[in-house]
Amino acid sequence: MERARVRNVRPAVAETLPALWRPAVVEQLIAVADRSAGDNEVFTIEDEEMGEGIQLHFSADSIARITTVRHREAGSDPQYQVEYSLVDGIGGYRNLVSAFVGGGCAALEQHGPWMSNVADFERARLRRNAR
Repeated sequence: MERARVRNVRPAVAETLPALWRPAVVEQLIAVADRSAGDNEVFTIEDEEMGEGIQLHFSADSIARITTVRHREAGSDPQYQVEYSLVDGIGGYRNLVSAFVGGGCAALEQHGPWMSNVADFERARLRRNAR
């Protein structure tokens, strides 16, 4: 599985682009994801400076938000908190990407519920798909 990767999106948007251009950046990111090959199931947007990112899981209609809990120190691996949520269509992805670009993982809180337990998330996903 290949990944389309965009790094440092939020700082670039927040610090270098006029506010009116921000929706265009979000649309461009979604357009890239729309044109991704069928084997590109995960699209990742990272803000390395803030230690957070999101992964859009197009094949599962879901998103993961990833927050660095502990940075790499003296040979130890970093620790991350990963939380999942279901997404309703391309409009849902647009809203989530826009929120992340504008305010990072904290801005995604209102778009939950967010589940850190993978088994709970999979059950929620399967229940929704059964409808």
